[in-house]
Amino acid sequence: MRIEIMIDKEQKISQSILDALETELYRNLRPLYPKTAIRIRKGSANGVELSGLKLDEDKKRVMEIMQQVWGTTAGALV
Repeated sequence: MRIEIMIDKEQKISQSILDALETELYRNLRPLYPKTAIRIRKGSANGVELSGLKLDEDKKRVMEIMQQVWGTTAGALV
């Protein structure tokens, strides 16, 4: 599975938060999806792209995990 996350550069999110987000995503997703590759970058808009998942329920599960991790990571570092 491959996850591409683009964060709007206007949001001024620090690199340390993005690094922590990536670390936590790997920690939470690799046990379930061992072949996970994650790329987080700054760009002109916010967006998430998932590839390599065939089932809608897997996509939903990954999105839920990502939302939980983002809430935990952003909250802990603010």
